Amino acid sequence: MTVQSIAVFMGAQFGNDPQYTVIAEKLGQIIAEKKLKLVYGGGRDGLMGATALSTMAHGGEVIGITPNNLAEDAISPEQVTRLIEVDNMSERKDLMMRYADAFVVLPGGFGTLEELAQVLSWAKIGLHDKPLVLLNINGFYDSLWAWLKETVTNGFVAEHELQHVQIFDNIDDTLAYMNQFNLLIHETNDY
Repeated sequence: MTVQSIAVFMGAQFGNDPQYTVIAEKLGQIIAEKKLKLVYGGGRDGLMGATALSTMAHGGEVIGITPNNLAEDAISPEQVTRLIEVDNMSERKDLMMRYADAFVVLPGGFGTLEELAQVLSWAKIGLHDKPLVLLNINGFYDSLWAWLKETVTNGFVAEHELQHVQIFDNIDDTLAYMNQFNLLIHETNDY
């Protein structure tokens, strides 16, 4: 499989650690430099907006997908390559999953958690075989990762099923992992 697009799930807020924004913007830049498409939830604010605007500022392509009931929070159609309005959140997630060849999860809230859970559970039941990475900025996903391991320890998830998600602390390790899937992402400098 060749990666041509990466869905990034992330918060519509900036969070309280400036590194979240720094890494979100750097990820957008790298997506553009690698000639990949960014697929995201279409928001204008927070990490969502920062990643999309950074991708566009560096000459990249951005597909935003937003439900009609959140259209007032959507990025302006002129600021991205394509903004798709859908009827509901389920359709949004479905399109994001179809349009993406790989998934990266930045810090976020309940919506980010929901998107992560769906991609992970769909991989478990064989609906896709695409790489999924938690980008663990300053330990944001440490507790979630510990919980995922507890699901194995307590017999709710088979150990081999954790292969459907990986966790890395930086963009370089994320890209190196994706390279194991013979994807068209090349090594980058340390970020």
